[in-house]
Amino acid sequence: MLNNVNYVDRRITKSKNALKEALLVLLLEENIDHITITDIVNEAYLNRGTFYKNYQSKEEILDEVLEDVTADLTKAFRAPYQDQQRLAVKSLKASTVTIFDHVAKYSTFYTLIFKKNRYPEFQHTISETLKSLHLQDFSNISFNAKINREFLACYRAYATFGVLKEWVHDGFKYSAGYMADQLVEILCSSQGGDIYRVVI
Repeated sequence: MLNNVNYVDRRITKSKNALKEALLVLLLEENIDHITITDIVNEAYLNRGTFYKNYQSKEEILDEVLEDVTADLTKAFRAPYQDQQRLAVKSLKASTVTIFDHVAKYSTFYTLIFKKNRYPEFQHTISETLKSLHLQDFSNISFNAKINREFLACYRAYATFGVLKEWVHDGFKYSAGYMADQLVEILCSSQGGDIYRVVI
């Protein structure tokens, strides 16, 4: 019985992922108002019944895509210090930096918002997620009492955001591994002596 439930769950997940990816692919060329349910199911190689078993509207799919992306972004950002009490920048290993793997995993979404410049509110959500992670996860984001931690969190969030955006604009010219190496080198050159207390 358990195997049958797992099979059904996997089938539902597979169908939902296909519908999400189909909508994103279509959004690369069309505004959502011009995309029909038939367009989506045809792109996903599914039927309308499958669509309505999982979603009520196109907008519901898009909302869920954003939820998926922000949840996975949070997980990827935290990967280098998950289950750690502190993060020493100089000891950061590129192999633990998975934020570029995350972007590659959701490449259609990031191409849509960065390269096609659609849904600016989604760009805002990504940058705000990065800012919030800096503020929430580290109790000592600033070692200089004169620096407003909100501004510093913005600065660092948009620095990461900018690197991600440039990578997407370049058509993923470099591998995720290369980008992780570059980010670690950049961080070590500017924050190499910093040790952050992790509070998650």
